[in-house]
Amino acid sequence: MMRLTPLLGVAALALFCGAPVLAQNRPDPRLEGRLLRQASSQEAGGDLAGAEATLRDLLERQPSSSSAVFALERVLRARGSLQGLLPLVDVHLAADPGSGPVRFLKVRVLAEVDSIAGLGDAVDQWIRAEPASPDPYREGARIYREKVGLEEAIALVDRGLDDHSDSPVLLIELGDLLVAAERLEEAAVAWARALGQDRAQTQAVFRRIDELDDGVRVTGLIVQDLGSEPTSVARLEVGSELALRAGMDGEAQRLAQAATERLQDREAKGFLNGFARKAEDLGRTASALWAYESLRARVDDPVEGRSTDERLAEAALQSGDSVAAFDALQRIRMSHAPATEERAAAWARELSVQVSTHEPGQVLAALQAFREEYPDAPELADLSAGVAARLLSQGERETAMEVLEGIEGPGASLERAYLLLENGALGEGIQSLRESVPQLEPAHATEVIQLSLMLSRLSPPAAMVAAQAAVLDHRGDPDASIDLIGEAVERISLEDRPALLAFGARAADRARRPADAEALRRRILTDHGEAPEMPDAALRLARTLALSPESANEAVQILEALILAHPSSPVVPDARRELRRIQGAGS
Repeated sequence: MMRLTPLLGVAALALFCGAPVLAQNRPDPRLEGRLLRQASSQEAGGDLAGAEATLRDLLERQPSSSSAVFALERVLRARGSLQGLLPLVDVHLAADPGSGPVRFLKVRVLAEVDSIAGLGDAVDQWIRAEPASPDPYREGARIYREKVGLEEAIALVDRGLDDHSDSPVLLIELGDLLVAAERLEEAAVAWARALGQDRAQTQAVFRRIDELDDGVRVTGLIVQDLGSEPTSVARLEVGSELALRAGMDGEAQRLAQAATERLQDREAKGFLNGFARKAEDLGRTASALWAYESLRARVDDPVEGRSTDERLAEAALQSGDSVAAFDALQRIRMSHAPATEERAAAWARELSVQVSTHEPGQVLAALQAFREEYPDAPELADLSAGVAARLLSQGERETAMEVLEGIEGPGASLERAYLLLENGALGEGIQSLRESVPQLEPAHATEVIQLSLMLSRLSPPAAMVAAQAAVLDHRGDPDASIDLIGEAVERISLEDRPALLAFGARAADRARRPADAEALRRRILTDHGEAPEMPDAALRLARTLALSPESANEAVQILEALILAHPSSPVVPDARRELRRIQGAGS
């Protein structure tokens, strides 16, 4: 035992002597924090040399401090001596081989200082240090693309895919590189492989496609790939959405149908709901309608069926499929109990569509049935007006009048008024126009008031012309209305012409015939300068002329003359504002 004593003493001495070294390498958060704050203060004060010395001291004491490495990178970059960081990075990596961020830093620094010879080794070391991560391949490829070459970058990502089969991150990167190499077909294949795996990456691919000049062709290739076997519900779902975005409704529906065939009933309903919502958001109404029709075929529950029919009808109306809308609305109506408000509202919607989809005889019978069950329904007036208008379009004037018989409401009163005017009953027509005013929208009410006042003021021959022109305009043929006024204005008395010309100008505005509106208003100014219609015609003409720099001066002259000649006219305040606006724009 006595012979062991010297050896134990030596061992104890060795441990004692090594203690400072061990303590020196052991992480000390307080020391690290203090020196980092000191370096930060020095850097902020412009003492870059002092900050570098402090950080080097910290790394000598604690080489595993990644915070010190990144802080030193910033300082050395500012001093223009970034290459000096590399030996310290190697020391850090010797102490902490698994530090991915620092390995990435080394790769970046090598690229920045053009140390291309060591770049490949650095990337390989990073790959070995993080075998489970695709980041070394992706980030390395980005640097290869810039510093080494595009083909070398592609090769590195391909190598990464050997180790990380079908990694979405690497496949997206590969697609980017192939696009840069003008290999669009291969890029489409890579992106198609990436889709359907990670929802977070889907939008990244969509954005890339949107940025391509040839995005439509690439979309077609990807959609075809996603719909080909072997595939999955996730890939079919992404493919259907991509097709929707590109306006490929047929392909979108084909892929969506294939997806639903792989799902249980409940999941298929959820899928179709989601597809329909996406289609609506993208304005693909035909695909939304297809989805709701497919969904409706799977629904047995009455409440769920009614809800689906509501959305189906809306989609059908937006896509212009009145027949599908009518069928859905009819099912909604039949799902409600008789004599209920819900049934009345549903029936009214159904009838409003039926007016444009069925023969007048069928519509009349349906309207009569509705009227018998709901004689006081608020919708009855507008429905009757719609049916009357449809009958009028087919020349059934007497039947149209019968439909409106006993119906009160703005729509019915207005339609009755135009029927009366068309048949030459001016007095009754004017009275019906006035009766319709209280419940009309303000803008429409103003037009109707102007029409009734004009018809009341004109002589019978001029009023008949104006009435026929108004009927044509109301029936949706403003061009014929304007032409009628142009032909008839010379045959009526001088005192009636300004009102008819003003009416024709307003009709030309609605028909988007600015040249005709301008010509009619010029006639009022030149031939009927004292007419009551002159101030309004002058203001409207000036506004039209002011739209063109070439005629702005004439607009100013018209407004100045209007203000001087008719200072008490109600339109003068507007004329003054318009004059200031034109003069301000020209200054």
